[in-house]
Amino acid sequence: MTTQHILRICRAEWCLAKGSDSLIEHVEKRLGLKLGHPTEDGMFALDSVYCVGNCSNSPNMLLDGKPCGRMTAELADFIIDELQKRS
Repeated sequence: MTTQHILRICRAEWCLAKGSDSLIEHVEKRLGLKLGHPTEDGMFALDSVYCVGNCSNSPNMLLDGKPCGRMTAELADFIIDELQKRS
C-alpha cells in the first residue's frame, strides 16, 4: 500500500522551541497513528525531519515535500480535513 500524503514535522531546535513536539502529538491523536507509521487506510503517514531551512516560520511541516510554516494544531486539522475531502 502506498501512502497518499506524507506529513513531516520539523524537530530541529527552533521548531521544538516553538512547539513542534506538541504538534506531533496532536497529529498522532487526530489521525490515530504514531510517528513513523501510516494510517490504516494508507492516506497519511507522519514522520519527522530535522530543519527545513524555514526557521523564521517555525514550527514547520512538509506536506508532500512542500513547506508549511507557522503550523498550529488548528492549521494541521484544516489541512487534514481538506485532504480528506478530496479523496
